[in-house]
Amino acid sequence: IGQIFSGHNALTYLSLLTVLFVYILIYKTSLGLRIRSVGENPHAAESVGVKVIRTKVIALIIGGVIASFGGMYMSMGYLPFFTRDMVSGRGFIGIAAQNLGGGVPLYSLIAALFFGSADAISNVFQTLRIPAEFMQMLPYVVTIIGLMFVGTTTKDSKEKVKKIKEIKGETV
Repeated sequence: IGQIFSGHNALTYLSLLTVLFVYILIYKTSLGLRIRSVGENPHAAESVGVKVIRTKVIALIIGGVIASFGGMYMSMGYLPFFTRDMVSGRGFIGIAAQNLGGGVPLYSLIAALFFGSADAISNVFQTLRIPAEFMQMLPYVVTIIGLMFVGTTTKDSKEKVKKIKEIKGETV
């Protein structure tokens, strides 16, 4: 267990603290309540006095600052120098982790760790005699499978399938 916690960049630990910060911000503060209400239904939030545009701008700034930490980690912690196209679509994997986590910070962290593990495994497997292209696509395939799993298991999608079957006249 010592190797798990040693040898990491300070930004790694900062990112874990960021998850805690986001959880507290979103679920324990009035700003978080406003952000969630604007995200859920801006018209309803506006009807109770929430300044929708201001709340969206604040949320965008907070998200931008957090995303900049991700970019900073990529160029300073993960790789020792800046290279062109260093992110290679990892932002989309981050969005997928958020979707897989259902917008809950802890669940999104677990999904991100899952996708990060797939990325790490693909790097390890490149030493085998498997074509590099297959190993490089592994994190993205895992991401797609994860999103398909969530899409077929969520309550909303089950209700949609039920409604479609009812419309077609099939028994449910």
